Amino acid sequence: MSQKLAGRPVDSDGNREKQTPRTIRFHDRDWARIETHAVMQGITAAELVRTAAIAAVGDRPALADSDGHLIAQVEQIFRYVHVLATAKRNEMLKNGRDEELEALIRSAQALQGELKKRRPD
Repeated sequence: MSQKLAGRPVDSDGNREKQTPRTIRFHDRDWARIETHAVMQGITAAELVRTAAIAAVGDRPALADSDGHLIAQVEQIFRYVHVLATAKRNEMLKNGRDEELEALIRSAQALQGELKKRRPD
């Protein structure tokens, strides 16, 4: 039975199992979507494709051993976005752009409502 080192299987001697490069084809628009999603996950597109394929065959969960890392990244991103949004809000109010700010808030709330209706992946 193999153990894991940094999310990848290792043999009985503690050496990482060798990965062999594979070639698969994607349409440019599909690869762009994969790259965008991978960036949002904080990983490379290749890692996303690899972990998704492995998860699809039921061998391991997608992004094994990375939940803590992803949660920390999401929390940090949330903090940064909050600081930037607060600064921008204050700037808009200072410059008399109240109506524009309210329109942005309504738009964000509508999008949030749509996202809540979606089924989780």
